[in-house]
Amino acid sequence: MEELGLLFRLILAFLFLSTFISKIRDIGTHLSIVRAYQIIPYSWSKGFTYLDLGLQVTVAVSLLIGLFTTLGLSLAILLLGVYTLAISINLAKGRKKISCGCGGMAGNHFLSWKLVLRNLVFISLAVCVGQWNGGWASVDHYLLSGSFEITNEVMAIFFSSVCISLLMAISGEISTFKHILGKRQG
Repeated sequence: MEELGLLFRLILAFLFLSTFISKIRDIGTHLSIVRAYQIIPYSWSKGFTYLDLGLQVTVAVSLLIGLFTTLGLSLAILLLGVYTLAISINLAKGRKKISCGCGGMAGNHFLSWKLVLRNLVFISLAVCVGQWNGGWASVDHYLLSGSFEITNEVMAIFFSSVCISLLMAISGEISTFKHILGKRQG
């Protein structure tokens, strides 16, 4: 079960990492999407946007390396809960033509109840990780056990993180290239 917990932890880590990268690349658009939700006062939207980005990168790093995992999972559940509530409020008001602002691996979609369900699945994953969090392949485990050996699990996480980061960077470059080509053709 610890292997499944590690898999879910890494899925959540890369979900938050990819959305962070997507949002930071175009912070102006992310700010506009936060304002389009019309949940918080306009004057707070910039501060909220930066807080959201800070919390997302905290979750990503925490879950990726398994450091302060309980905090990372708690923040992930909090953020996903806030996003789900904001989507639900706008759907209840009939406001469906707003970008979810998810970005990254989650993509960008107009608001729908499917997004609410998807977020609830991610929240469930986070709860499962918390239940199975035996510390396998995590910095928390090695710090608490006093064992600082570089094990196969640590190396696997490191190399898979590097590979996935490279794939994300390449994907972003391809997307940027397609965008540039689209502008030249248009």
